[in-house]
Amino acid sequence: MSAQEKIAAQGIEPVFPLYSTVNDTTPAQSISLARLRVLAANPSVGEKAKAQALTPYSADGKQKADALDAMYHAVVVDHDHDDLGRDAIQCRYDSFGVPFLAYTTTTHQRPDNHSVVANRWRVVIPLAAPVDAKQYQQLAQGIAQRLGTDAAQARTQQVFFAPNKADETAPYEFIDCTTQPFLNADDRQHPFVVNAIAGWQEIQRDKAAKAQSAKAKPRKLMDATQGSIIDRVIQSHSLRDVLESNGYKRDGGDYLSPTSSSGNAGVHILERDGKEVCYSHHGDGDPLSAMNNNGHALDVFDVLVILEHHGDMSAAVRALANKVDMEGQKERQREWAKAKAPEAISQAVEGFGAPQTITKDSSTVPFDLSQFSLNGKSQAMRSKMMADKYVLGRIAILGQATAIYAKPNSGKTLLTLHLLIESVAAGNINGADVFYINADDTYKGLVQKLELAEQYGFQMLAPGHGGFDSNMLLRILQKMIEEGSATGKVLILDTLKKFTDIMDKRVSSDFGKVMREFVSHGGTLIMLAHTNKNRDTNGKVVFSGTSDIVDDADCAYTLDATDTGSDTKTVLFENFKQRGDVAREVAYTYSTTEKQSYLDLLASVCELDEAKKQAHQDHARIVQMLERNTDIIEAITEALDSGVCLKTDLIDQASKASGISKPKIGKALDAHTGKEWQSGHRWYVTKAEKNAKIYHRLNVWAPKPKDDYQSAKDGE
Repeated sequence: MSAQEKIAAQGIEPVFPLYSTVNDTTPAQSISLARLRVLAANPSVGEKAKAQALTPYSADGKQKADALDAMYHAVVVDHDHDDLGRDAIQCRYDSFGVPFLAYTTTTHQRPDNHSVVANRWRVVIPLAAPVDAKQYQQLAQGIAQRLGTDAAQARTQQVFFAPNKADETAPYEFIDCTTQPFLNADDRQHPFVVNAIAGWQEIQRDKAAKAQSAKAKPRKLMDATQGSIIDRVIQSHSLRDVLESNGYKRDGGDYLSPTSSSGNAGVHILERDGKEVCYSHHGDGDPLSAMNNNGHALDVFDVLVILEHHGDMSAAVRALANKVDMEGQKERQREWAKAKAPEAISQAVEGFGAPQTITKDSSTVPFDLSQFSLNGKSQAMRSKMMADKYVLGRIAILGQATAIYAKPNSGKTLLTLHLLIESVAAGNINGADVFYINADDTYKGLVQKLELAEQYGFQMLAPGHGGFDSNMLLRILQKMIEEGSATGKVLILDTLKKFTDIMDKRVSSDFGKVMREFVSHGGTLIMLAHTNKNRDTNGKVVFSGTSDIVDDADCAYTLDATDTGSDTKTVLFENFKQRGDVAREVAYTYSTTEKQSYLDLLASVCELDEAKKQAHQDHARIVQMLERNTDIIEAITEALDSGVCLKTDLIDQASKASGISKPKIGKALDAHTGKEWQSGHRWYVTKAEKNAKIYHRLNVWAPKPKDDYQSAKDGE
C-alpha cells in the first residue's frame, strides 16, 4: 500500500483551500493532504508576501463569517518563538502520538521581521473527521496555550502559508509523519486532546480573572464636571455600536459575547430611565456579565469603562472628555496649567497633546523645548546616583534591571534568596528597601520565605495578601517614579509572567518602558522568569517569551541545573547580556537531601571554584549529549545486542530502527565510543583481523576494557 493509500484509508482525507497569495479573497483551488506533502518536499521560492496561503477549513473565502460556518480538517500550530530544532519538533509531536506534517517557514533562521535569528516551524496535524469552528478553537488555542506557541495561528479565521523559502540558498527542512492514523478530536483520552483541553481551560480561567478585575466600579463622582461628562457620553454614544466594535455579535435583538462558548446570545438590551442598558446572562468569562458586576445592568458609559478602559472610571472620563466636551476640557486644562508651578508645565504639554503655545500667567509664550532640559540638575541627580554595589553575588548590580531565566524547580528562588540574604547581611543594600514579591509559591512556601524575610530584615509581598495584587505593579512603579521614591528601592519579581504577558510583544514592550524609567530614577529590578521547555541546537537553555524584556534589561542570565549525585544539584549562571562588571559565569551547588528544612537548604548553597565549575560544565555537556542522543543510543545498543558489530552495519540497522538519518547516527556513534562511562561512552572498539573494528557494549560496572585485539585474544 502506498503512502497516499495509507492516508486515504485513515479517514476523510483533509482538504485545504489554496490561495495564490495571502491577499486573495477567493481560493484558486483546493488541495489534498497528499498534495500538501508534495509541496513540503518541494517548497516554492520567493518573498513571503507573494507565497501561497491556505486555510485549515473548507470555505469559499477567508472572512470571519466564512471561518465560523466552515468545517476544519486539521489543527495548525506555529512555532515562531521557541527556537526548536528538527529533533525537538519530532520528539514533541511523537510524544503526543499524532500524525503531522512539519515544515520550516520563510523566516526560518532569518532575521526578517524578527529581532533574532531562530528556528521557525509550521506543524499541520490532520484530523480523522472535520470539526466545527468551536471545537477547532478549543483544540488550536488550547494546544497553543499548552505549548507556548504563536496564539495568532490558533484563531479560527487565521490562514497559514504554504511551504516556501526566501531564496534558493535559504535553510529549509520538513518532516513528514502522516502515515499513522489521523487524530480523532473526540477522543478525550488522547494525549493531544487532553493537553489541548487543559490549555483551553487555562485560557478560560485567565479570561475569568481578567473579567473580574475589569468589572464595573461604583460611580463615586468627585465633582459635577465628571457627572456632566458621563451624561454627555451616554447621550453621544450608541450602546449597540460600542458592543459591536468590541466584538459582540448581534443575534436578533440580543448580542453574543466574544468569550462565549455556548453560542447563545446572552446580552440583552433593555430601556431604563429613558436610556438603553444591557444585562448579560453570560458566565464570568464575559466582563459585562451580571455575576461580574454585582447583578447590575450597564449603560454605555459602564460598558466603555469595562471594555476599553480596564475598569478605570477616572481614565475613561479623562479620555472621553476630549470627545464629548472638547472646549470645556481645553478650558479646564488651561486653568489647571495656570495653577501649576512652572516645573509642571511638561505635564500640561502632555495633556494638551503638544500645542504650539502654552498658556502661562495669562500670557502666550512660544513653545520652548529647553523647558525639559536637565541642565543645572547634575549635582542633585548625582546625589541620588547608585554606587556600584552588588545586590545578588556578582550577578545583579544596584540601579539596574536584571532578568534571570531558568526552568521550574531548578533552584532560582533558593539561590536568589541566598544571595539576597548575603547582600543584606554584608550591608551592600538596606533590607528595608528590598521588596521580594512572591507570586509563584504555595502557602507553606510563602510562610517559610516570609519567616526568612522577617529574620533577615527585608520585605515580603504576595498577591492576594495584605491587599496587594500583581496588576498593581506598573501603577506602583509609576507612582514611585512620580514621587521620586524609586531611588534605592529593590524589587524582586518571582516570577515575571505573573506581572506581564511575556509572549505578547506589545505588552512586554510596555512593561519594559516602565522598567527602564524605574531604573533611570534609581530603582533596581530583578526578574525571575522561565526558559523554554526545549534546549537550542547547542544544548543550551533558552529564555521564554519575546525578546523585549531582554532588550530593555541591563543584564540577563540563564540558569541551568544538573543533578550531580550524592544528593546535590549544581547550577550554572551564564550571562548573555551585560552592563557593568558582572560575572560572565558563576556556579553554585546545593543539597537536595529530603526532609531538610528550608534554612538548612539555604545554608547548603555554596559557590564553586573555577576547577569545580569547569568540571560541572563538562558533566552538563555530557548529560545534554546523552539526552539529545537517547533514541540513537537505544537503537545502536539494540543492534549490538542482536550481534551486529561492524560500523557500517550498525549505522544501517540503527537508522532503519529509529528513522534517524545515517549521518546523525554516525556522528553519535563516534561521540559515544570510548572506555569512560562517565564521559558519555556507551561502547568501545577492539581490532580484529585485517584491522577490522569490532564494536562492543560498555557496561558501567565492568572493568575498563582493553582495546588491543591480540591482548584480548591471549586472554590478558
